Amino acid sequence: MRIVRSVQSKVCVDGSLLKEYLLDEPLTEEFLAFLKHHGSVRLLSQMKKPYFSFEKEDFISIKGFVGDPDVEVRYRKEFGDLVGDYFHLLLFYFREGEGGVEKLQGIGMTIREKMDVRKGSDGDNTGSPA
Repeated sequence: MRIVRSVQSKVCVDGSLLKEYLLDEPLTEEFLAFLKHHGSVRLLSQMKKPYFSFEKEDFISIKGFVGDPDVEVRYRKEFGDLVGDYFHLLLFYFREGEGGVEKLQGIGMTIREKMDVRKGSDGDNTGSPA
């Protein structure tokens, strides 16, 4: 899957950035299975069109319908500069199959470490760079 275009972008009341993307192919259950390796997925399959949401805490949330090529992605404002490309990374590493899972988990850990430093929860108060 690849992004064809960004349909709309807006800043939400809480300061997060919401983007709607049109993909070159519909969202699949295989993509949802891939997402489960990187956060929590909720699937409402009893609806006329199965609806899903994905959440990776402090990173992004993704919402859409299985079988549709459009998706809504919300980026957290506090870490927008760190997670702004995360949806693109999900799509890229999904194409790599099982090998992509491990690679993206490593990238996610690196981003999380940077978030922890920014939050000041690294336990190091010496002011030295991480």
